[in-house]
Amino acid sequence: MQIDSAYSLSFLAITILMVYFFVKRLGKAGCMTYGYMGLIIFCINLFTIFSLFFAYTISKEVYSVLTSGEKYNAVVISYTTETHYDSDDGSSYTMDTPTVRFTTDTGETIERELDFSTSDVTVGDEYKVNYNAETGSVITLGFTLIMKVVGAFIFSFIFTFLFIGIIMYSFGYEMEGYKNLIAKIGFNFFIPFLMIGFNALLIYGIFYGNEVPVWVTLMLGFFVFMLTLGILGYIKMMFSKGAPKMKRVSSNRWIGDWESKNKNKLR
Repeated sequence: MQIDSAYSLSFLAITILMVYFFVKRLGKAGCMTYGYMGLIIFCINLFTIFSLFFAYTISKEVYSVLTSGEKYNAVVISYTTETHYDSDDGSSYTMDTPTVRFTTDTGETIERELDFSTSDVTVGDEYKVNYNAETGSVITLGFTLIMKVVGAFIFSFIFTFLFIGIIMYSFGYEMEGYKNLIAKIGFNFFIPFLMIGFNALLIYGIFYGNEVPVWVTLMLGFFVFMLTLGILGYIKMMFSKGAPKMKRVSSNRWIGDWESKNKNKLR
């Protein structure tokens, strides 16, 4: 992905302004404070952009799988190995990126390196892929796609709210209402959506994912069953006691707790 210099300069200018106003409101001047907060805000801004771009890319892949392309069983014909070293203890591990081959309905043979790495690739393994003849894109189905969707949603959600929170704090907005808003969105939308979405993706992986041993399928079925019970229990608590309320238990610690809708009526 090539980034225009104008966008880079705009990004740096916005980040510098956010750091200046953030530290000014914080009331702690000094080079160390500016450097420390600048590094944190720079990383949050950068991760926000990349998480949104990643979420957009994954959304396009999911849309492509749902609306176009054909599903094929692709066979691993080779793989490239990359060794990673841990500088702390000197240990190392290898990751393999598979190259697969499959034949389309028109008789065309396609060979393509997949967009993920794993530690247990062997020649002859099969992966279910979605192939779009018009764009030439190959998307790996199953748990690879599941983890991408879940990861994209979680990271884009978290970093977007961090980014918005920093902007509000930097420019003097009251943060108490924002904290309550985050709690409401988290408890009423983020948690149930994540639970339901992850459960649906697990079900999708069981029926349409790559072939796995029977014990893995049984384990996934158990997780689906338990997660379904958890979802039903959470929704029941939402209807019977309302959304959990955030309570401050110390200067820098908050906890979520249930509060009955009929609490005031019983007094």
